[in-house]
Amino acid sequence: YIIRHGKRKMKQALNFNWQFIADYKDEYLNKLPNSSETINIPHAVKEVPYNYFNEKDYQIISTYEKVFDIDEDIHNKVIKLVFDGFMLKARIYLNGHDLGIHISGYVKVDIDITEYAKQKGNRLLVILDSREDPLIPPFGYAVDYLTFSGIYREVNLEVHPKSYLENIFVKSDIEGNVKVEYQKQGDGKVTHNLCLNDKEIAHSDKDHFKIDNPMLWDLDNPVLYTLVTKNESKDGTEEYKTRFGFRKIEFTNHGFYLNNKRIKLVGLNRHQGYPHVGYAMPKSIQEEDADILKYKLGVNIIRQSHYPQSEHFLNRCDEIGLLTINEIPGWQHISKKEDWRNQFAVNLQKMVITQRNHPCLIAHGVRIDESQDDHELYENANKIAHELDPTRPTIGVRNFKNSELLEDIYGYNDFSCDRLEHGLDNPKSVKTNSQPYMVTEYLGHMFPAKPTSDERIKVELALRHARVIDDNFKYGSICGAIGWCAFDYHTHVDFGSGDHICPHGAFDLYRNPKHHSYIYASQSDKEPMLEVISNMKPGDYPEARYFDIYVATNCDYFDLFKNDELVARYYPKRNSYKYMPHPPVLIDDLVGQTFKEERFDKKYWPKIAKMFTHAATQGFNALTLKEKLFLFRMMKKYKVTYAELVDYYNTYVGSWGGIAKTYTFKGYKNDELVIIKKVGPSKEFDLEVNCSKNELVNEDTYDALSIHLRYVDENGSTMQYANNVLSIKTEGPIKVLGDKNQALLGGQLTLYVLSFGQSGNAKIKISTGNIEKQIEILVK
Repeated sequence: YIIRHGKRKMKQALNFNWQFIADYKDEYLNKLPNSSETINIPHAVKEVPYNYFNEKDYQIISTYEKVFDIDEDIHNKVIKLVFDGFMLKARIYLNGHDLGIHISGYVKVDIDITEYAKQKGNRLLVILDSREDPLIPPFGYAVDYLTFSGIYREVNLEVHPKSYLENIFVKSDIEGNVKVEYQKQGDGKVTHNLCLNDKEIAHSDKDHFKIDNPMLWDLDNPVLYTLVTKNESKDGTEEYKTRFGFRKIEFTNHGFYLNNKRIKLVGLNRHQGYPHVGYAMPKSIQEEDADILKYKLGVNIIRQSHYPQSEHFLNRCDEIGLLTINEIPGWQHISKKEDWRNQFAVNLQKMVITQRNHPCLIAHGVRIDESQDDHELYENANKIAHELDPTRPTIGVRNFKNSELLEDIYGYNDFSCDRLEHGLDNPKSVKTNSQPYMVTEYLGHMFPAKPTSDERIKVELALRHARVIDDNFKYGSICGAIGWCAFDYHTHVDFGSGDHICPHGAFDLYRNPKHHSYIYASQSDKEPMLEVISNMKPGDYPEARYFDIYVATNCDYFDLFKNDELVARYYPKRNSYKYMPHPPVLIDDLVGQTFKEERFDKKYWPKIAKMFTHAATQGFNALTLKEKLFLFRMMKKYKVTYAELVDYYNTYVGSWGGIAKTYTFKGYKNDELVIIKKVGPSKEFDLEVNCSKNELVNEDTYDALSIHLRYVDENGSTMQYANNVLSIKTEGPIKVLGDKNQALLGGQLTLYVLSFGQSGNAKIKISTGNIEKQIEILVK
């Protein structure tokens, strides 16, 4: 929430101009050495390479110092210091006073500093221990993700009157009922103003009230209301703004319902890590992840795996209509030790209180991911969540069948997809109860693919995702299925490929798409979409064959042209994928109507064309005996030599040694041409530059933007084997994460550009070979 008093902010950001040193000595309690550096928050203790680094390098004790004045008059006020997130635990001092050891990890730390704060010249010292601790979740076992280090989320100061409110919770329903709960410190008169689009629409002196015909929050029109709660007392007046939505959620044993409408949940899991700086990214980049998931991948739900994530990310999910499920920090391990279990409960309490006003949030994940049953721990966890937020169900995620169910929703990581023909297990084989059922992970480690993986692996992985999505729609009792995962992520050396990267994402770590991302994108009807899930380069395949060529599209149909000649019209074929909205389309004819050899009788043209495609995709040896006999009769009847037959094949297919063909795909919706894609020989090359925005705005902290780069040919196809080294030069108050020279990864790369907190004009020059691009950025 945002706190205001009149026109003056009662929340003071403390994110610029910290001093930092990557170690700790007792003398730092009095003064940091001159070797300390000036940094801004969010901050990573150590920047790391994209891959192949020592994870112990950042698991250190480091020291942060911030000297600050308090903008507001602090006389007779309550002053709080709020850390949104640091990894992992910290001993904190203010003006020489020991404020104790505080554990964050993924939850807020709120410290009352009223007794020790001064109006001017406060010295805040944070001794941060980023080492993994088995007494703090998620640690205990080796964890399949890296937690990185640093004060990686924002730090703020709050100044309240002696009488104030905290933990405001707005409960609402689709009938327009509003109930406001909060904890009150001191005395005061509480009133509420309900606003829509900054316009007041209702006022109440009571904590319960109702409006008529509320506009509902849903996926396509996520209407957000703001409740302005005012507390007036002899100590002063304070306003609190809480954003929420009117909506109804319901998980049942026959599906999920939003506002009484059944919706099949199709989603992905998200890790919050980025290249080089781990978790330390500001608001704009957190928001961009939500936009990628909603608009580029087309999913309708994201699971916060395996910890509560940034409020900036969740705020954006609220704004764009992207559902989410949260999850308590942890992975597989449960400890019997009291300290661990107490911290588990604290993490859960803080997660629920922090996130319960978000309309995008539809369930609380109260079970450690893939842990064993623990009746005492999870019975208490469900009790805590239901008491703090009775408006949402709880979900527990396990990776074995017939687990004890204490939650409202049975969550299951279904990794049965060990072959192309099988997607998900029948829910009846997973659980014996009638509670709602949700698949919370699938695929991932079962069939990984890096951006540089073999073409056949990437195509097969796309089809495997299609199979699971199809089964998700097939089984009506499944509320939805959430794949593993949205983005590649850093992991311990015990996992992944030994390079600290788990390549399980639909996008790589730089947020650039892989083949199977297009399967998800094609399920949405928001924008016309057509992508060929194959580079159509036979040299990538054994025997120089094309193998099966698939297209991901949401078009009603598309026409395939070869060198401007129509080959065939393709419609979605549901013989293999019967249930998903838009199945991938198999190109089973590369010759079609283009075969027009007068030497042969016209009645044989279609059959010869089909056989050429069969040979191109499966190899000549795959031709059936009947097909081979047919060809032999054709050669004999029309006096065609073997060399001539090969010439015909090269003319109409041209898969190896023949003249390369350009294929054009024209997609139609409602018989209207809506999209055109071309795939052909690559002769001209360029560096495509897409900048997320053209200005950086320093507000409560620094700002950041992303520059997505693709090495493309004249048809706009990504040159997936390009590993060109890019030279990066900057001018002005900006910084590009990573080295000054960086290589493309699978023909793509993203540069993350950060402001310093200063203003001015900035430039970035990116060059490779004879290509040079310049980007101008205004920093405010």
